[in-house]
Amino acid sequence: MQIVTGGNKASAYGGRFSGEVQLEMLREAPAAGEPDVAVGHFHDGAVTNWHSHPGGQLLYVLAGAARVGTEADGAVQLAPGSLVVAPAGERHWHGAAPGETARVLSLTWGATAWEDTAGG
Repeated sequence: MQIVTGGNKASAYGGRFSGEVQLEMLREAPAAGEPDVAVGHFHDGAVTNWHSHPGGQLLYVLAGAARVGTEADGAVQLAPGSLVVAPAGERHWHGAAPGETARVLSLTWGATAWEDTAGG
């Protein structure tokens, strides 16, 4: 058993976000087929750039007012307790609602394919 009480925090994770974001990496995938586990702390409406994941992503809203978007669905507001299932290869973005903050747990399979354009 392994217990993680706090991960490594990085601000503005590689410049892939609009606004202020801290990424708390709880567990990097130890092997192919296993997910990275992280908590994103999105401040004042900050969102990710458009991106996709070869193995998909799960997003669980821990606190605050979050949002997620795809080309097909547009922007969708999310409350704490919401679970988003992004299938493998689906182009999407996520973060906090305008003027709000959000904490979002993410499980991500495979290396993220980032784009240069912010979502939202």
